[in-house]
Amino acid sequence: MSKVSEISKGLRARLEQINPANGYLTQIQRVYGPTDKPRDKAPMPLALIRPQADTKTSVAGFQATRVRTYEIEVQFAKSADEAELSNVHVDILRALGFGQDQPERKFPGLLEDEDQAEFRFATEGETTHSITLTIGVLYVESYN
Repeated sequence: MSKVSEISKGLRARLEQINPANGYLTQIQRVYGPTDKPRDKAPMPLALIRPQADTKTSVAGFQATRVRTYEIEVQFAKSADEAELSNVHVDILRALGFGQDQPERKFPGLLEDEDQAEFRFATEGETTHSITLTIGVLYVESYN
């Protein structure tokens, strides 16, 4: 399994843990990968994880250090308020171990200085609000 496959699998597992029983404010109903298609009327909020870009930062022999950027979009029903979108932003960063000083709690390779959140609120005719977080993960891939 490639390193990025492991990263994507780990990221999905962390997001699947976001629910009040685990101390979070949000109950994410389901997490979808980039090739999964949420069905119509899927329970919300739901999360979609998409790789956005992957950049080589250095090379040594058969290995390259890379940064993979992910978009994590969480969709809410139109009835959700701004606080719910803000809460999931905090929940996702907590799930990834943002600011943790204990290495085992921090998502491996998380670039803490590279995250961004973009809010989108439903307009006329739309049925969902969403927040999209962009995060970066540093990793080493071997090509031998």
